[in-house]
Amino acid sequence: MLKNNIKIAWRNIIKRKYESLINLLGLICSITFVILVGAYVWEVHQVNSELRNKEQQYILQSNYKKEGFGIPLTSIGALPKALKEEYPQLVANYYRIDGLTCIVSHGEQIFEEGTVLGDPTLLDMFGFEIFAGNSTTALTKPFTVVITEKAAQKYFGKIDVLGQTLEIKNFKGDKQPFTITGVIKENTQNSVMQLNDAMKSDIFLPIASESYFGRSIDNWQNPYIASFIELQKGVTPEQLAIPIQDLVKRNTDGEFSTNYTPDLKPLKSYFLDDNKGAVRKMIATLLWIAGFVLLMAIINFINITISQNITRLKEIGIRKMMGSSRSQIISQLIAEYMTTMLIAVTISLPIYVLLSPIFEEIFMRKLPSLTALPFSFYILLFLFACIVGLLAGIYPAIKLSGNDILQSVKNKFTQGNGKQAVRRVLIFTQFAVAVIILMATIIISKQINLFINGELGYNKESVLNVQVPRDWTEQGLKKMETTRDEFQRLPQIESISLSYEIPGFIGGNNQTLFNTRSEKTVHSKIIMSDSYFAKTYQIPLLAGHFLNPNSSQNDQNPDVVINKEALLALGFTKAEEAIGRTIGFGEANVPVMISGVTADFVPNSMNDEATAIAWINISRSAQFRFLSIRLKDGSLSSSMEALEKKWKELLPDAPFEYQFTDDRIQKLYETELQLQRASQIATIASLLIVALGIIGLITLSINLRNKEVGVRKVLGASLMHLILLFSKEFYLIFILALLVTIPASYVMMNVWLQNYNNRIVIDVVTYLLPLGFLALLLGTLIVGIIYRATKFNPIEKLRDE
Repeated sequence: MLKNNIKIAWRNIIKRKYESLINLLGLICSITFVILVGAYVWEVHQVNSELRNKEQQYILQSNYKKEGFGIPLTSIGALPKALKEEYPQLVANYYRIDGLTCIVSHGEQIFEEGTVLGDPTLLDMFGFEIFAGNSTTALTKPFTVVITEKAAQKYFGKIDVLGQTLEIKNFKGDKQPFTITGVIKENTQNSVMQLNDAMKSDIFLPIASESYFGRSIDNWQNPYIASFIELQKGVTPEQLAIPIQDLVKRNTDGEFSTNYTPDLKPLKSYFLDDNKGAVRKMIATLLWIAGFVLLMAIINFINITISQNITRLKEIGIRKMMGSSRSQIISQLIAEYMTTMLIAVTISLPIYVLLSPIFEEIFMRKLPSLTALPFSFYILLFLFACIVGLLAGIYPAIKLSGNDILQSVKNKFTQGNGKQAVRRVLIFTQFAVAVIILMATIIISKQINLFINGELGYNKESVLNVQVPRDWTEQGLKKMETTRDEFQRLPQIESISLSYEIPGFIGGNNQTLFNTRSEKTVHSKIIMSDSYFAKTYQIPLLAGHFLNPNSSQNDQNPDVVINKEALLALGFTKAEEAIGRTIGFGEANVPVMISGVTADFVPNSMNDEATAIAWINISRSAQFRFLSIRLKDGSLSSSMEALEKKWKELLPDAPFEYQFTDDRIQKLYETELQLQRASQIATIASLLIVALGIIGLITLSINLRNKEVGVRKVLGASLMHLILLFSKEFYLIFILALLVTIPASYVMMNVWLQNYNNRIVIDVVTYLLPLGFLALLLGTLIVGIIYRATKFNPIEKLRDE
C-alpha cells in the first residue's frame, strides 16, 4: 500500500511540473536555510564538548563592588592553588594562565604570537591528547614548551617535532630556546586554548619559566590571572563560597576582600553564556528567523496544494464512487505531500554544500561538512521532513477528501464560508512575517551602521596598528621611541604614536583619580601612551596640551590628561579650570598635574556606557605594545610597501603584522554583524517565497477561471480591469498585514534596541521607504503575472468545454 501511494505520488508530482516546481523552490529555499542554521547551532554547541570532566570544571572569575580592584574575566593568581591544597575534598584540580604576546621564531619563521604561561596540569586536566611525550611532565621544567598541531605545521611543516626548539623573546629583548616536549592533537574549539579573542594561543609555556618573562602567577596581589578549577564529583560551586572568602580575607587587605566576590562560570557552557549570553541570543534569534521562513514556505505549500488539487476533485469524486474511504484518500494525499518534502530535503543537502562558504562569511564561523555532522543529525532531519510534511499536508488532505462526491465529480468545492477565510488567514500570515523580517533587517542594519560609521569621538580611518617587540626596559623604551621617530620621517605617514592601549583594547588597567579640593573620586580607564596619541587618533583637545613629550620616570610632578567624563566626575565645570591642577592618582594617591582635557570618545564598543579615561606617559612604566600609524592620503599599496621596507630595516627580528583600526572596531560587533547578515538572507528568502506563492496562486486562479476571463475579454474587459479582479484580494490582505505588523515590529525592535546604550531612533522614514518598495514590488509582480497569464485568444478558451 505504502509503495503504491509513493508511486502514485511521484506520478502526480511529475504530471504537475509547474506547480510542483513552485512548491519545491519554496521548500528547498526554507529547508536549506534551516539546515544551515541547524549546522551552525550544532557547531557552536561543540565548543568545550571534548574536554575531560567538563561537567565539574569551572572558570573562576571575579565580581567587584567597586571598580579599580581587578577585571571580571580573571581572578587572584594564588587562589586556585590554595583551594586545591587546603580544600582537596572540594577541589580536584586547577589550571592558571597568564597571557603573553611574544616574538617566536624558528629559522626564518618569525611571528608575533599569543602565548600563555600556565600550570603543568594543562594536558591531564582537560584531556588534551599529544602525539608524543609525557602529558604529566611536559610542562614541568623551565624553558620547555607544548604546542598545537597547527603551530607545529606553521613553524616546521610537520608534526614530528618533539625535541626541536623554538626561540622566544622576553620583554627585555632576551632570546631563549624552548624545547618542545609535546604536540597537542587537533581538537574542537575550547575556552581553555581560546578564552576570548584576546586570549587564544597555540603555544603553552610552563609556570617554571615565569621569572624569564618577569611574571608572578602564584601571587595574592595579582588579580589578573585566568583560572580554571575542577571540583570533586558531587561538589557544587556554592560550597566554595565560604572557603574562597576565608582564603581571600586571610591573604589580601581588608578593602580588597570586602569588595571581592568569586564568580564561577561552568566551563561546559561558557562559550554560549559569555558576553552576556550573546551566542545564546544569536542562536535563539536565528531559530526564530528560520522558523518564520519555514512557516512561510509551509503556507505556500498549503495554499498552492489546495489550489492545484481543485483540478483533481473529479478524480477524488470517482475514487469515492469506486469505494475508496476518506482515510485512504487522506493517506494517498499525505504520501504525496511527504514525498514532496523529502525530495526538497534531499535536494537541500547538496545545496548546503554549495552555500556553506557563503554562510561561513555570514556566521563568521566554519560550518561542518556533511560528513562531520553526526548520524543523529540526519535522523532528526528525516523526522523533521516527515513531521513538517504531515503538518503541512494534513489540512489540504482533510479539505480535499471531505468534499462532497457530487461536487467533486463536477470539479467544484463544496460551498463553505471557511474555505476562503482559512486561505486568507494563511496569506495574511505570510505577508505579516515577510514585513516583520524586512523591517527587522532594516532596523538591525541601521543600528549596525551606527556602530560601524557612527561618531566615535576619534577618526579611525587610515589608522593601522602594529604590535612591536616588548623590551620593557628604559633602554628598550628609548629604542622604540627612536624607531617611532624614524617611521615619522616617512612621507607616507601623517602621525605615529607608541602606546600600551589602543581603541578596542582599553580597560585592562583601571585606577582611581582623587580631587582633594572637591573631595571627588572617579574610577578611570588608564591609557599609557606617548604625547602623539591624540594627534594620531584625532581626538579633540578641549584645553591644555596632550602629555609632556619629555617626560621621564624621575619627574617629581608627572602630568596626566583626562577626558570630559573624568573632568565632570572630579568636580570641575570647565576644561580650562582643570589645567594645572594637581590630583591624586592610584591607590598610592600619587600627585599628578592635569596638563590637558580631551573630548569624550568611545574606547571600545558603543555598547559600553560612557566612562572616565586618563592618559599617563609610557615613560612612567616603560610598558608598550602598539605603534598606531595614521597614513596620509594616497596609494595604500605603495604606503604599505614603504612601511614594510622601513620595518625590516629598523626591526629585522620582528614580524610586520598589522591590522587597520576600523577592521578591529568592526570585529567588536561580530554578533550583531552575524545577525544582520542572517536577517538579510532571511529577507531575500521570505520575499522569494512570497513571490513564488503569489505567482502560483494567481496563475492557478486564472487557469481555473479561463472561461470567465475569456467571456470578460469578449465583453470588453481591459487589462486594468483584470488586474483589479485578481489582485484586489492580495492588496487588501497586504494592507491589513501592514496595519497589524507595523506597530508590532515597532514594539519588538524597540525592545531589541534597549540592549544598546547608543541606539538609533525608529522614525516614519524607517518604515516608509522599505514598505513603499515592497508594495511596488508586489504590484509589479502581480501585473506581470496577470498580463502573461491573460494574454490568450478568448475564442480558444470559450471553444473548450
